[in-house]
Amino acid sequence: YKNEIAWISLDKAKLLAKQHNQKILIFFYKDNCEYCEKMKKETLNDNNVIDIINRNFFPVKINSRTKDTIYYNNKVYGNQQPTDHGNTWRHDFYAEVASFQQNTKLTTPTITLFNSDFKKITVFPGNQPKELLLRRLKQHIN
Repeated sequence: YKNEIAWISLDKAKLLAKQHNQKILIFFYKDNCEYCEKMKKETLNDNNVIDIINRNFFPVKINSRTKDTIYYNNKVYGNQQPTDHGNTWRHDFYAEVASFQQNTKLTTPTITLFNSDFKKITVFPGNQPKELLLRRLKQHIN
């Protein structure tokens, strides 16, 4: 537990966040994504990053192409991908909460923070070097 982020399911995070009045951190990634891998290896493996995330957030890792159904703001989000798109189509929840710049731009990896009521607080788009991510996360610690 100490040497890695304690990833949990979104449903568990939503429940625990409410019970403990703690924020949720979602790391969106996709397969075969060079910057996602770089962030996993360099930033999310850093002991300081691991410590701040495990102590202050309920962390969830979600593939931005997932087929899972996700409930957010009393709405149901899915992945309505046409079959000819294979696994290239983004999930609607990812599009809803990971966008930045007037809700148009999307990138993976992206970290999105939510409050204990599962309302979006902020988005950190793209590969975050550990110093930058630490600085940004520290601004959102209770």
